[in-house]
Amino acid sequence: MPSGIQNGSWRLFTDNRLDASYVHLDVAAAGRSSKATLRAVTTHAKREATVGAYVAAAEASSVIEKGRADLAGLLGVEPDGIAFTQSATDSLAALLRAWPLSLGDTVAVAQSEWGPNLDAFTDRGLRTAPLPVDGSGAVDVDSLRQFFVVMMPALVHLTPVAAHRPLVQPVAEVAAACREFGIPLWLDAAQALGHADVASARPDAVYATSKKWLTGPRGVGILGVGSEWLRRLRPVVSEMARENVGDGSPVLLLEPHEAHVAGRVGLCNAVQEFLSAGPSEVWGRLAEVGALTRAALADVPGWSVVGDVAAPSAITALRPTAGQDVAAVRSRLLSEHKIVTTAALPVRAPRDMTGPYLRISPHVDVTEEDLKKLAAALPAS
Repeated sequence: MPSGIQNGSWRLFTDNRLDASYVHLDVAAAGRSSKATLRAVTTHAKREATVGAYVAAAEASSVIEKGRADLAGLLGVEPDGIAFTQSATDSLAALLRAWPLSLGDTVAVAQSEWGPNLDAFTDRGLRTAPLPVDGSGAVDVDSLRQFFVVMMPALVHLTPVAAHRPLVQPVAEVAAACREFGIPLWLDAAQALGHADVASARPDAVYATSKKWLTGPRGVGILGVGSEWLRRLRPVVSEMARENVGDGSPVLLLEPHEAHVAGRVGLCNAVQEFLSAGPSEVWGRLAEVGALTRAALADVPGWSVVGDVAAPSAITALRPTAGQDVAAVRSRLLSEHKIVTTAALPVRAPRDMTGPYLRISPHVDVTEEDLKKLAAALPAS
């Protein structure tokens, strides 16, 4: 491991976190918040108990608005296009309710699409069509333009960083093709925010979560809508909700009125820390972490690394080749070795996965010793 990991910006991910007796290799599920982020959450919660929840929320308004602006810069929309939700799932549900869609409209998706998103499209009465992809599963942009000549979907929905294996989509190029044909682009940035560049795509809609690579609190999601679409949203909300928003951005109508404000404050702190660390530096380090992880696990008996080993993703997936029960392996790694990983079942990406994977997703502070410990523990599992 490069010695630089202990210096400069990486201290935000080492010195500023609580000591851990576990090896945390599941940031794609939830990252570990810093001491400052935890303090921001608890300080606001205590303030709610002191002056009242709505008074405390009003006091925190400047922090929240600064957070909206910071997130807008990371997601590629204007600050008045940012809404806070409870999760990425809730953000997608809100988009599907408010976007001008008709029953039977077609959503174009890659084969690696997140399974619950596919269910959400079906529940909304939408059809899906497969985007053209190359051998790695990344969208083939040249073929995409030919695809649009034949079919004009109501929108393209893309997951820039896959959750189940190392796969990063060419989102900026896909966005350019979508703009050429006037097709809206939605991005599920749950695994991308804090992990890879999203803003360069300038998406029409984008949503993400606080808890993963930004290492913010659980229970907070983010939804962004491009300025061209803000006035075209059709949110179904109560008159009270409209009164609360007043002349504010229409996207605020998509925010839940009963909110985990302390979590939003914590997210805003986490975003500030991320920006202080330097987004490009973090993205580059995470790409390096993925390559180091896949190299460390490449020759472990009974396991095969899945997907493109050169993908600029910190996510690694291992396929069992000796009949192992992945869920049982995950449990033993946790109970016997104090290593936290994820058992990824095919339901996560039903069009791309044929069996379960053991998912490994370290953050920038992973060490060579951490990866050696995992590699040594796996054969016995």
